[in-house]
Amino acid sequence: MLDYVIRPLPEARLFRVELALDAPKAETLTLYLPSWTFGSYVERAYSGRVRNVTASCEGAPLVVDWYEADRWRVSLAGIEPGNRITLAYDVFADSLGIHDAYIDEKRGFINPSALFIMPLDGAAESPNDDWARVSFPDEWSVCTTLARRPDRAFGAPSREALLDAPMTLLPLKRSEAVRFLVDACGVEHEIVVTGTASLNTKRIAKDLRTIFETVIRFWDPNEEKAPFSRYVVHLHLSPKSYGGLEHADGCVLLEDLYALPAEGETEPPKAYSEFLSLVAHEYFHAWLVRRLRPTVIVEADLTRPVYTDDLWIFEGITSYYESRLLELAGLRTAEETRKALVTRLNAAWGREGFDAMSLERSSRLAWVKLYRPTADSLYSTVSYYAKGAFAALLLDEELRTRTCGRASLDTVLAAWWARDRASLANGTYRGLAPGGFAEVVRGASGIDLTAFIASLTREEGDRALWGERLDAALARRGLKRRADPSAPAALRLAGLGLKKEADGRSTVTWSALGSPSRAAGLFPGDELLAVDGLRCRPDEIDRQFERATGRKVVLHWFRENRIFEGVLDLTRTDTAWQALLPFELADLHAES
Repeated sequence: MLDYVIRPLPEARLFRVELALDAPKAETLTLYLPSWTFGSYVERAYSGRVRNVTASCEGAPLVVDWYEADRWRVSLAGIEPGNRITLAYDVFADSLGIHDAYIDEKRGFINPSALFIMPLDGAAESPNDDWARVSFPDEWSVCTTLARRPDRAFGAPSREALLDAPMTLLPLKRSEAVRFLVDACGVEHEIVVTGTASLNTKRIAKDLRTIFETVIRFWDPNEEKAPFSRYVVHLHLSPKSYGGLEHADGCVLLEDLYALPAEGETEPPKAYSEFLSLVAHEYFHAWLVRRLRPTVIVEADLTRPVYTDDLWIFEGITSYYESRLLELAGLRTAEETRKALVTRLNAAWGREGFDAMSLERSSRLAWVKLYRPTADSLYSTVSYYAKGAFAALLLDEELRTRTCGRASLDTVLAAWWARDRASLANGTYRGLAPGGFAEVVRGASGIDLTAFIASLTREEGDRALWGERLDAALARRGLKRRADPSAPAALRLAGLGLKKEADGRSTVTWSALGSPSRAAGLFPGDELLAVDGLRCRPDEIDRQFERATGRKVVLHWFRENRIFEGVLDLTRTDTAWQALLPFELADLHAES
């Protein structure tokens, strides 16, 4: 068994870790720190925050060789197998992110991949004991899904169980946190919130219970059983933060403090609905991607990237449902759900990368594309979240149409879960094989959509086909697309996306290919200074572009520290680029 002792050192922003384990029958002991974490497909170089690595055996120092970025070798010359080896090291923990580690005097957080160095070849598993044991000082309260052992330590039955169990630490004194319980379908959900001492827990608990019960019943409409006996939501509040990461028996959320209602507030703030959407998204993942998942992720030990063409299934479908679930729960209106879906669709549709990258390629190259954006990303890549949600909508409509409403994506997912839940429970689950989703759909619906799914996921540059299918799907719902009149004038007239910075600057985020702004020479990252000789101000830019309608005007902008000049020609009649502009949904018979 691996025996970890974690000592928080908040004043230094460090975790001091000691790992004790039995010496193997070998000349060296090889150890590693994971390079990524479940649910986030990018190598994070966690080992860059490790320092002061030493090893010993019964007090005698051993030689440690840090021979690769995330690997260490300990010389065991003269050490008898079974003797206890101790590895000691520090981890700098100053990143309050869902993937990282953090510690200060009021709160701490551990994403296990960022902290736990372990043997490369694993440790022997015993049916009578845990794979690993984790201990903390008594002055810290620890919230995690790992089970408490009789010795007060936490036990992890396997490597994956340890790496998939985030931990929130609260000092017994001076903590700034709120903890409460929510029961949903007979399962205890612990909600631990750091970064505030004032929340309307009654309102939040009521809404979370509704979401949890809705999702459980979605996946298991007959028995209404969750696949876990306990679930922990780790919610960390920090200014202007937003994000989430799924785990099998919990999730980690980042949110802005002001998005949640405080203790005395009876009405939640506007941003609260987006928080609930985030919760629904990550909770849905407890079934889709943390249990039902690609074969390569079932087998992953987090030492190196694993590649699959199917991430769009797990993230795209979840993105499609995140708002629908709130509507099913009675927490959003149908109109609000429709607007949220349109936002997702526009995120994919309104970029040249939609045509340049297939869903399968987007999934496979997530490691170097989605999580490593550049100024060129809008033109060359597309998110499997956004385009995957688009595909999920079209697949859902195709199922409903081909089966006259007998089958849908809802029924396919529930049937998939019913099919595989037994193998997941008994440890024989092998994951979704490459190309296996079409068989899941056929088995659940009775129709073969292999070619349809392939046309959505493998083809590039087929925007017209997607548009035709979307329009047909919308028409069946009594809806149609039309240009969004609320789009900023710079975008509508010149194909120019601008970000209005807090200090008053206007930064180019996108200049559509073939558009007047691109012909003028603008590129993402440029700082727009003036239009037609007049200084750009955030509250005046729309009118400046509207006044340029039907004319040619001079633009000035900074690129790094150099000034550039170009002519914006709004007399042009070529409008192909306008196909990329955001749309809204309207009643099928409404005026365009």
